[in-house]
Amino acid sequence: MSKGKNSSCPNQSKKNKKLDLFKGVSYIYLIIFSLAILIPFYVVFKNSFTSQHELLGTMKFHWWPQEGLSLEHYKTALFSDELSTYGISILRSVFNTLWQGLPPAMSTLFISGVIAFCYSKLSFPGKDKFFAFTLAKAMIPGVVLMVPSYLYFNWLGWNGTVLPIMYGGLFGNSMTIFFLKQFMDGIPTDLVEAAKIDGMGYMRIYVSVMLPLCKSAFIAQFIFSVIGAWNSYMGQLMYLNGKINMYPLALALMLFQTLFQGNTGIIAACVVISLIPILVFYVYFQKFFTEGMAMSGVKG
Repeated sequence: MSKGKNSSCPNQSKKNKKLDLFKGVSYIYLIIFSLAILIPFYVVFKNSFTSQHELLGTMKFHWWPQEGLSLEHYKTALFSDELSTYGISILRSVFNTLWQGLPPAMSTLFISGVIAFCYSKLSFPGKDKFFAFTLAKAMIPGVVLMVPSYLYFNWLGWNGTVLPIMYGGLFGNSMTIFFLKQFMDGIPTDLVEAAKIDGMGYMRIYVSVMLPLCKSAFIAQFIFSVIGAWNSYMGQLMYLNGKINMYPLALALMLFQTLFQGNTGIIAACVVISLIPILVFYVYFQKFFTEGMAMSGVKG
C-alpha cells in the first residue's frame, strides 16, 4: 500500500506542475489580451486631456500630458458654436440615442418574452413549425433585407423619420426569442399548471411567475439590446440622412470627425463623453445580472 501511495505522488506532482504551467500561460495571455484592448482606450482618454499645442508640437508618444491636464477639448465638444449651427451637440446626440433606442429595446424584450413563453409553455397547432420559422428568420443577414426595407419604408413615406428605426422593436427579435425560450424551458411546467389552477390567466402567469424567475435572462438581453442600440449606425445612416438634429451618437461622431478633421483631441473628448453613459449603464446592470444568475431559477 505504501508503494502504491509513493508511486502516485510523482504522478500527482507532474499533474500539479502541468496545471500550474497552464494557469501561468493563461494568465500571461489574458494580461496581453487585456492590454491590447485597454491601451487604445487609454490613448484616447489621454489625448482628450492633452492640449492641442502639445498634440501638434511633438511626434513622440507620452503616457501622460507633458503640459498638464487640459479641458479645452471638452469645452469645445460640449459648447462649440460650430456645432450649434448644425443643431447638434454631443449631449443632444446622447439624448437622441436614448429616446430612439430605449423604447424599442424595452418593447422588443417584452414582446420577445411573451413569444418565448408561448413557445416554451403553451401547446398550440404548428408550434414547432412557427419556432423553426423564427429561427430561420434569424439566419437571414440584415444586409440582405436592407434595400427591400428601404424601398418599403420609402413607399410608406417614413424615410427621414425615426419610425423605421423604432418600428422593428414592436415585433420582437428572433435571437432574443430563442435565448429566452431556452431559459424558460429549464423552468418546470408544473409552476404554470399550478398558477392556472389558482385562476391566473396566461398574461398574469407571464408577468407574475415567469418574469421574476427569468430575471437574469431578461437583464442579459436588455444589456445586449441597449449596447446594440447605442452602437447602431447603418439604419440611422439610411433613414436619418440629412436630419442632423436627430442624429444619434454613432452618426454624430462621424459628423464631428468631419468638422474637426485633424483635431484628434476634440474627437477623443467626444468619444470619452459617449463612452461614459454606456459604461455606467453596464456597470450598474452587471450587478443585477450576476445577482439574477445567482438568485433566480427554480430549485429541484
